[in-house]
Amino acid sequence: MQQIDFHFNVAQRTLYACCLIKTVRGMGLTVAVWGSNEILLRRAYDDLWRFEDLAFIAHAWAGSAFENEAPVVFSTDITALKPADVIILLDEAVPPDWQKTLAPFARVVDIVSTNQTELMNSRARYKIYKASGVTLKAYDRKGA
Repeated sequence: MQQIDFHFNVAQRTLYACCLIKTVRGMGLTVAVWGSNEILLRRAYDDLWRFEDLAFIAHAWAGSAFENEAPVVFSTDITALKPADVIILLDEAVPPDWQKTLAPFARVVDIVSTNQTELMNSRARYKIYKASGVTLKAYDRKGA
């Protein structure tokens, strides 16, 4: 992990994650998706089945029988995720032992909605990452 991208002002976090996954997969890259909130992560997983009528993006849960065949893997346990080209963070906190757990991923994307609590929590994460010297980029996705 050399850089963390913050995509903020996202109208709907899980649907945006699906669009991002589609874009990343279109580049032939693998994706890991992490969040400690199982309900939110399950919503993103389910949204990937239905966000676009003609899109099919193979995905699985970490530890499932299909994990090794899926280019997109979801988990509430970040340590269960195998290295991937991109990891999408759908969480309100910095991942546990984040410097070590994010190291296997070439690109890190933190998605933040317009919810005020999420915005405040994302600012705290941003400060933690910045204090450690990680390169940060912010992308305003209002209207995206």
